[in-house]
Amino acid sequence: MIGLGASIWRGVKGVGANGSVSLPAPTTVNFTSAQVSPGFTGSVSTTKNAARVYARGALTLWCGYITGTEAKLTNPTDFGDNAGSMEVAIDGGAFAAAPNTASVYTLFTGLPHATRFVEVRWVAAMASAPYIASSGNVLAVTGQPPALQTFVGKIEPGADSALGLYSGAIIANTANYTPSLATPKGTVYGSCINSVKIKGAFTKLAVTLNGTRKVGVSKNGGPAVYYSASDEAAFPPRALVIPCDGSTSTYNIWDDGNFVDTGGTFCVSADSAFLDIGTRRRLDQYGDSITFGSGPGATSSDTETMRVAAALGFVGSTNGISGQTVAGGKTMLDNVLPLRTVTSNDVAILALGGNNASDGIDSTEQADYGLCIDKLLAKGYGKVLCRGILPNALAQSLVDAANVILKGVMDAKADPKLVWIDPTTWTGFSTQDGTHPDAAGYVTIAGFAIPAYTAALGL
Repeated sequence: MIGLGASIWRGVKGVGANGSVSLPAPTTVNFTSAQVSPGFTGSVSTTKNAARVYARGALTLWCGYITGTEAKLTNPTDFGDNAGSMEVAIDGGAFAAAPNTASVYTLFTGLPHATRFVEVRWVAAMASAPYIASSGNVLAVTGQPPALQTFVGKIEPGADSALGLYSGAIIANTANYTPSLATPKGTVYGSCINSVKIKGAFTKLAVTLNGTRKVGVSKNGGPAVYYSASDEAAFPPRALVIPCDGSTSTYNIWDDGNFVDTGGTFCVSADSAFLDIGTRRRLDQYGDSITFGSGPGATSSDTETMRVAAALGFVGSTNGISGQTVAGGKTMLDNVLPLRTVTSNDVAILALGGNNASDGIDSTEQADYGLCIDKLLAKGYGKVLCRGILPNALAQSLVDAANVILKGVMDAKADPKLVWIDPTTWTGFSTQDGTHPDAAGYVTIAGFAIPAYTAALGL
């Protein structure tokens, strides 16, 4: 029996008299909706109409490996047949409009027989109109022989199980569509990194996202490796294929935030079964530009939190806003905490105060800092690490004085869930301007944070 996500082959190769392998005559195989549907990532509805599987313009991507010389997808829409409504990319190339005859769209044709990574998406104007039938044949592939392979499973926003843990802020999808959407990055919610922890013997992962096309990957808690593709205007969905070595390993994977202001797509698909990840804990940092990762020289995905989380066995995420004061942090927490899932196993890092240090952290700012702590505790974090302002040679005396005051606010609460992280010795990290770390600087900061957080959490 052919299962979802399986490689589906038809035909056999012939062997010539001299031992050479010859391709059989081309044949066309029709693949069913059940065989094609596992390739969908992002917004999908199977409940709006039981006879259809709906996609959404600019928020749904189909991807998989198709072997053959030609592939055609039957894709009606509620708007009728629309030239230019579907876009396709082959092997990571540029997207182009898929030509259509009525509701049949050609993904590729006239190519040599080969296996290709195919991505399909719909333009924003199609809204919630595109669909494939929920049963019967939907994809015709001609080849020698034809084949289709989709990914075995996927982890999406909101995942919280032994097979995958997500950290990030999510917002509700439109009615009848799943999964939840990744919260937009910006001045309301902050950097909004989407991050997952998974385990398996993978040879390939595909990361679907709307935001800037930069993805960080840590294997077994090791150094981060980054993958990227060119961004596009309006940030339509695209998949990045991440090569893996097939060993049973734990992976932390994170993006650079989503720039679709109504909510975007984030999904990690795998080519083999997900395994039990073991420890399920989040490490979420809330702060200012140091937490956001202000370029040039660093992006939000470069910040240390996600790689530190991976090293500690957690999954990490950030919400930081450039220029954020303590009062602004209080507002950001009010906006973002309702959109996060938190348990008593999870840890928050509060990294605010740098933009208030110049005035000495007055009584109003002290009260606001205390309220930020209260909000994190009320959300349910089992530990809150209050991290002092990082060393700054341009204003070290102000930083030292501010850290004394901030620590005093925390100490006054006398709560065993609170731990002060003293970064006084975290020196020597490279910066863009004397204050903001560059990408290499965040690697250095991670080297300080890992042992400090390990000790603070008793790991």
